[in-house]
Amino acid sequence: MDSYDGNPPQTDARRATEQQTGIEGTRIDARQGTGLQIGPGGTQINIDVGSTASTNRARRHLYFKIGSSAGVKFNMIPPIADSHPSEALSELLEGLQRIGIPQYRLDAIRARADDVAAAPPGEQFVAAVFAFAAAVDDVTDALRERSVGDEFDWFNLADLIARIFVVVRARWPEDPTRDSASMRESLYVLAERLDVTASVRSRIQEFATMELPTATLDEFADAAMRLQNLCHHLN
Repeated sequence: MDSYDGNPPQTDARRATEQQTGIEGTRIDARQGTGLQIGPGGTQINIDVGSTASTNRARRHLYFKIGSSAGVKFNMIPPIADSHPSEALSELLEGLQRIGIPQYRLDAIRARADDVAAAPPGEQFVAAVFAFAAAVDDVTDALRERSVGDEFDWFNLADLIARIFVVVRARWPEDPTRDSASMRESLYVLAERLDVTASVRSRIQEFATMELPTATLDEFADAAMRLQNLCHHLN
């Protein structure tokens, strides 16, 4: 696995752009519960409307899937996304709409993504990328306000696992703990209040306290994928 990281071959221009924005090599997938798979990305949302219990599970599942995508938001836009608008972006917006996020916030995300696609290389592109990231992050409060019970915790769980993966990978191997320490601490604390078994809680906290760097980046990526996949199947 060490010789291939699952990312598509990069042109020099693409590599330079990703290095400028700090998102080099962060292409991962939140599709269909397979978690943080390295590869083409998206959020597959399947709502099972039935009994109150199944509806509650479906909403937790939806919050979790939105969190998975929000944590790897750079996957949704060029240069990592191969098309615009990407399928991943369209599915995220659909999920947010189902939760009841106001249309103007969805329009803002879509507009900032359009800005990224249209921006020339250089400072204007970098600014557009981070404006898009801010627009996605801006829906967090609205998600919290519309959550019931522990739904928002499941958003945070997926978001933190994904963000930790992205940050550690971006800082690898020089300083994989840089910028991730507070997120890992938050993940550990979140596990304490989640309504999960002791075994699942232990798995989350083991990931949050994993000693870095691991022997290889693949070892850490595999741990993130296994945890995301485990948590996905709890709902």
